[in-house]
Amino acid sequence: METASNNKLIAKNTVFLYIRMFFALIVTLYTSRVVLQTLGVVDFGVYNTVAGFVTMFSFLNYTLSASMQRFYNFEGARFGREGYKSVYSVGLIIHFLVVIAMLLLLETIGLWYVNNVMVVPVERLASANILFQTSVISLSLLVMSIPYTGAIIAIERMDFYAIASIVETILKLVCVLILPHLKYDKLVVYGILLLFVSIISFLMYYAYAKKEILNFSVEFKYNKSLIRQLLSFSSWNVVGTFAFMLKGQALNMLLNFFFGPVINAARGIAFQVGNAISSFSSNITVAFRPQIVTSYSQENYLRVSFLFYIQSKICFALMAILIIPLILNIHYVLELWLGDDIPEYSYIFTVLVLLDSLICSLNAPCTQVVSATGKIKGYQIASSCVNLLLLPTCWLFLYKGLNPTSTFIITVIFSILNQYVCVWQMLKVFQMETLEYLKKVIIPCLLFVLLYILPGYVLSLIVGDALISLLVITGVCVIWGLVLIYYVLLDTSEQTQIKQLIRRNIVEF
Repeated sequence: METASNNKLIAKNTVFLYIRMFFALIVTLYTSRVVLQTLGVVDFGVYNTVAGFVTMFSFLNYTLSASMQRFYNFEGARFGREGYKSVYSVGLIIHFLVVIAMLLLLETIGLWYVNNVMVVPVERLASANILFQTSVISLSLLVMSIPYTGAIIAIERMDFYAIASIVETILKLVCVLILPHLKYDKLVVYGILLLFVSIISFLMYYAYAKKEILNFSVEFKYNKSLIRQLLSFSSWNVVGTFAFMLKGQALNMLLNFFFGPVINAARGIAFQVGNAISSFSSNITVAFRPQIVTSYSQENYLRVSFLFYIQSKICFALMAILIIPLILNIHYVLELWLGDDIPEYSYIFTVLVLLDSLICSLNAPCTQVVSATGKIKGYQIASSCVNLLLLPTCWLFLYKGLNPTSTFIITVIFSILNQYVCVWQMLKVFQMETLEYLKKVIIPCLLFVLLYILPGYVLSLIVGDALISLLVITGVCVIWGLVLIYYVLLDTSEQTQIKQLIRRNIVEF
């Protein structure tokens, strides 16, 4: 009964997160077009380069949030309220120190890089500096909100999490709508408006978490064991996520160095599409993550395996269902979205970013299982070595005169290699057979893609490249993809649990 209730909670939370995601996706696609048209290609490229440089440090948000959520769940399952109190008190101090260190780094080396290395038109340098400062403050608020967002995710209050995200998205939409009507420097004004949104977002998470979850005073006790565990876990997580982040933001700076801000504009468009689609997968991982940690802390390893296998397959399939129709209609989609102001290389960049996102969707479940065990050192070192080799490899190809597309192709190749390394390391800390993983995840996912892509490709040849093609291909592919998920991806036991969950929800409804 408890397992059925937990499965239902995962499904319920996934629904909340998908509502949040769909709303954010629609608004993001619209606002990106308005921002590009309002700022122009050069300023849009400057925005993506400068804000992207600061955003490079936002990997701390995901890393530290996952760390806090893991310890909330692990300690809470063992010690209840006292476990939450200990984790909150230690986490708050650690995150304050992280913000101090981050500010010192950004306001010295970061500021020097913006003014001396980054390729920014001289007449836009002053505006770029103001944008840099607003982005730094926003990032600091984001890090300080982690003890609160981590608690909200740990107790699976995804309804509030979704509502807060929707409010934040609406505020960003308002910023974009008023931006064209303001007479001041649009780049500067946009940065200031986004800072105000960050302040409001921080206050929402803080107020809710303190009232509903963390409604106790901070106790500055020297819990040596917990401090050592949280610092060790967070540090290795930071190492791994930092290396993974280099695939995006450091390559953004590399492209800026070789080709200037116009290429950054094309990359910015590609990653906005990629991030929007990746949110489909991330919603599922957020819904699964608390229960994987809790199940492991209760030594329910069979359930950990079940959650891992079904999450891996569902994440991959949902990504493929969206990505393949989008790739088949990529020219029409970008023209519909951005009009005529499409920077060069945007099409091919977007396709390669989407393929990379599909491959990386298999990575998050591996990371969750390893994180649940707490034995993340070897995993993060091995994954980091693969990802850190990406940057010098791309630099070498660009130095030899290859075009910017080469960096995206190399990224896809390294993502495949990284997935192999991550699975290999996961099997070292959690008992699972390699052949079982191949049989239950890799082979079904490859078969799914092969069977899924054929109808869409045939239809694209018949219908052509227009709105009717997009609608027909997407509709047929979604229906066909759902059929393939049930009959190709899920095994008999997983099919049975899905049917039971659907029947139970129908009866209760």
